[in-house]
Amino acid sequence: MLKRNVTAIVLIAIALFFLLYLRTIHIAFADVLFVSFMGIGCFEMISVGKKSGFNAMPISLFVYGALFYPAFWFFGGVGILAAFSASIIVLLADFVIERKKYELKDVLYTLLVLIYPLLLCSLFILINRDYGNLLAIFYILFVTLFSDAFALFSGMLFGKKKLIEDVSPKKTVAGAYGAYFGGLLGATVVLLLFDVFRVFDAFPNVGLTRIFDHIYVSVPVYLVFALICTTLAVFGDLAASHLKRKMSIKDFGKIFPGHGGVMDRLDSLLFVAPAVFIFFVIYNGVVAL
Repeated sequence: MLKRNVTAIVLIAIALFFLLYLRTIHIAFADVLFVSFMGIGCFEMISVGKKSGFNAMPISLFVYGALFYPAFWFFGGVGILAAFSASIIVLLADFVIERKKYELKDVLYTLLVLIYPLLLCSLFILINRDYGNLLAIFYILFVTLFSDAFALFSGMLFGKKKLIEDVSPKKTVAGAYGAYFGGLLGATVVLLLFDVFRVFDAFPNVGLTRIFDHIYVSVPVYLVFALICTTLAVFGDLAASHLKRKMSIKDFGKIFPGHGGVMDRLDSLLFVAPAVFIFFVIYNGVVAL
């Protein structure tokens, strides 16, 4: 538990350094953090897949890795979609060319890696630049981190009844209740930081700094959205647990003591990011009207 807590503190400190200091120098520094996690997560998925009998097809993964950021730089979200489409075409072409080397399961596993984590991680770059900025990133981090922490503590203290035992035997119903409490608390902390105390008003290059001054939603709507994101965080954790169970592994990697690998830390974040992205896409559309 001590090792886990120390690792969590170090990870949060690194994230804050990139987001609050380096990002204020230039917004692209935050992209470095997201791209690094994306690359390490992809490597972890390739490694554990190989141990489980899945041969990820590297050419299509390389194509996406090489194209997505330049395409984003010039064309925004459309560029990311184009890079993903190109990688799918290369994947299928490679399957035909190397038909004696790869099986259908390898194609499907490569497609999984292209989506989870590559495409979903790319959303963080869109969010960082255009859809919510620092506010949205903090929202994702705080909702997921608080829900994870309170799920752990409430599960340890009160957990008896299993949530879905054949998916994750350690997760309990009490832990799920704790996750929802933590998610609401995390969303409340973001509200206090950005709207009430306005901590980030003095930071340059932050972008959107207040929720209710810029996004005309009520507190109940805001809290309901927090519950939706918490639900996605819980399912992200369960999905990762089920995937690891099917692949007969404990963790995706070992880079973080007590936490496993990058994918073990991204599981909930990758499920929450699309919801936050869609929320701010809708918000931007409403504002444009």
